[in-house]
Amino acid sequence: MTRFIDRARQQSLAWLVFFVIVVDLIGFGIVIPILPFLSPQLGGGTDDIAFILATYSVAAAIVAPIWGRLSDRVGRRRILGICLLGGAVSHFLLAIADTLWLVYASRAVAGMMAGGVPVATALIADASTPEQRSRAMGLIGRAFGIGLILGPVIGGVLARSETDFMLPCLVAGVLSVVAAALAFVLLPAGKARDGHSDTAVDDAPPASLREIVKRPGLPLFICQFCFHTSAVSASVYLFPLWVANSLGWQAREVGLFFGLIGVVMVVTQGNILGRMTDRFGNLWVLRGAAVCFSASLALSAVATQAWAMGALGLLLFSAATLCLPVLNTIASHLVTPASRGQFFGVTASSAAFGRILGPLVAAALLAQGGYGLAWLGTSVVVLLVVMWSLVFGNALATQPADAAPDLSRSTL
Repeated sequence: MTRFIDRARQQSLAWLVFFVIVVDLIGFGIVIPILPFLSPQLGGGTDDIAFILATYSVAAAIVAPIWGRLSDRVGRRRILGICLLGGAVSHFLLAIADTLWLVYASRAVAGMMAGGVPVATALIADASTPEQRSRAMGLIGRAFGIGLILGPVIGGVLARSETDFMLPCLVAGVLSVVAAALAFVLLPAGKARDGHSDTAVDDAPPASLREIVKRPGLPLFICQFCFHTSAVSASVYLFPLWVANSLGWQAREVGLFFGLIGVVMVVTQGNILGRMTDRFGNLWVLRGAAVCFSASLALSAVATQAWAMGALGLLLFSAATLCLPVLNTIASHLVTPASRGQFFGVTASSAAFGRILGPLVAAALLAQGGYGLAWLGTSVVVLLVVMWSLVFGNALATQPADAAPDLSRSTL
């Protein structure tokens, strides 16, 4: 009976974190459609749009490990709430931006406060048992899917005109404040706890970053987050240009397509992902999803028919969305709960660098050899994830660590 109550408490906490992150991501998604239009309005060019987006990723890459380590030391709730409030400040700053430097400043603040997702990921890992970890990580994917669906739609509806974007930014800020209030009021105040234990793990201090990454195999594993996110970011950059050039799609068609991707994320990140990992194990699910992702990218290099381009786009993004929750699940087992926040901060930093590199490399390949070379080059990047899962994945699990069970088993 006690075990049933504990499991119900853990599931309730996971869903509560999910709700907090959904509210925040909807607020974040609201500002996505307006950034490409706000920059030219204030005198910026196309380069400024790219630099504004890169400003967020660079700031997030630098700061994410710091937020993660602080969450290990002072508790997840406090750091998550601070990051959400900082996100609200960035939205309010964007609402009043009347010069280009304020837009840059708002995105820099948003990037510096982007520790909320890795901290929430660590919190969900803390609240879940090893057997339920994959399903719990799928909630983060669901949250991103819902934010991807609702945020841009709300942002487009709230924009009063093609030049007035204050209301969407204000609403985004208010949503982040609401999410912060929910975090401070409803989430537990304690430090990291093991999801299958009633005792805290604070007796030993969190491991230092050097102690974490000096374990053989962990630096290479951390690189997989960069490779995966780089390929996803490159695909997000290439796909709208590809279908616009070949099929004449406009912003409306592209927006609807990514809304469909959001629906797919919501569906697959729940029970489907959990059932797959229960049956096949995390490594095999990662291998299958990465192979489908890479193959879809390679086939896109030769696709010319509208139905094939749409089907491959749906398949590549659907497969890509399955990889990250599995990588997060594996990561949650490789360090103790006392160091989990910092480790997720490091993986988030790696992913942030991927968001910078992906579009840059894709743009260079596109300029040199057209869409065929760009899609093939992106496919090769995903093959690096496939190779890691086949060659090094099982070996990483054999190292002596408190939280490193056999990744090839479905209990991960």
